Amino acid sequence: MKKLFYLIVFIVTANTVLAQAGRIRISFAGFDCYRETWDDILHTDGKGDEVFLNFNCVLGDRNGNTKLSYDKRTPVYGDASGQFSNRVNVGSWTGFGHTGGIKQGDTYRCNDVIGEYDMTDGDILTVIPTMWEHDPIADNSAAFFSTLRNTYASITQKSAPYINTYHAVTGNWAWLIINAINFEISKTRPAGDQGELGRAGTRPIGMEKLGDFSPKLVLLSTSYLTRLCNSDMGYGKGVIAVNYDEVALGNVRDHGNYNIFLKVEFFPVQNTNTTTSPTNNTTYKITTPITNKTVTMGTTTTSTSIAGVWKGTWGNGSNNGPNFYSFQLNADSSMLVIDAAGKSIAAGSYSFSNNQLNGTYKYNGTNSTFSFAASLSNTQLNGTWGAGTNTSGSGRWVMSKAAVSATTNIR
Repeated sequence: MKKLFYLIVFIVTANTVLAQAGRIRISFAGFDCYRETWDDILHTDGKGDEVFLNFNCVLGDRNGNTKLSYDKRTPVYGDASGQFSNRVNVGSWTGFGHTGGIKQGDTYRCNDVIGEYDMTDGDILTVIPTMWEHDPIADNSAAFFSTLRNTYASITQKSAPYINTYHAVTGNWAWLIINAINFEISKTRPAGDQGELGRAGTRPIGMEKLGDFSPKLVLLSTSYLTRLCNSDMGYGKGVIAVNYDEVALGNVRDHGNYNIFLKVEFFPVQNTNTTTSPTNNTTYKITTPITNKTVTMGTTTTSTSIAGVWKGTWGNGSNNGPNFYSFQLNADSSMLVIDAAGKSIAAGSYSFSNNQLNGTYKYNGTNSTFSFAASLSNTQLNGTWGAGTNTSGSGRWVMSKAAVSATTNIR
């Protein structure tokens, strides 16, 4: 017993020492349907299952302080025929002119960025993925999410002790997915009292027979993110499967069974002083994450040539620092994103005309594209950036050009 105690102390200490600051990217990678949910016989809301997903994210530090929070809701996936043309067509159910609609055996794959966050060493990001069977007649999911947000403080306070305990004695990754009730977060009934027969309306998949529901939490700490992202749990490196199985909960009436896939990427930084927004700055957003990027330079050049190194700092939300951020714009229209140690962490291309800068880049080892646009005024760039081909919607930034001597250590 004493040996086990010392082993736990050693591993917990090692985890703390190995924790590394960096930038985490969470993406929705798709879902598998092992069994569709019960539906009315007329399929009035479309053939088969029509589902949407919601991802609640909350970032806390090692002491349990909430730093920021963010929610993202997807479109509805399923039968997109006729009056349902605003949906994303997914599924193989066919009949009576309908194509799409999710049923047993259907799969869907994507790579949609949920959010990117900067983490200091010891930070823990909790992702709460939920899937909902969509019924346009009655959707009370907003009340559930409001209640869930009120539990964020409790989640961040309990995450670190849990990770230190179970990470120390468990050799696989199954422990990082935990039911919220294990954090003493009470079950709720998002779709109301279901009774014996059930009732129509939007409801979470993973619900018990009478309507009780407890979401699952995915706990991501800087102490193991690098190893996690290089681990293949059966779906590709860094891909986590979160399962909601109603039959396993005794709900044979609704019988939904789905896997939700999350892809985790982590880009560690060499500078351990990298920080995120103040620990008491808790925010909630429903749109794409807003990130402001601002430069503070002691030495700049008056040259209007766009080629060169542009440096600065950036922050979350309305904060303008203190995180390092830098572009290297080359004369051949190629570009690099540089970290504080002078290392290239992303590459892309840009164009510059009439004092307008546009470009795209991808982080090393990924296929995720980001785009940006900016206006040059004297020696300052004021711009926006977004995911994919969108040059705005994800954040703002301001940069100034570094002195020529600052390029000597850039490779």
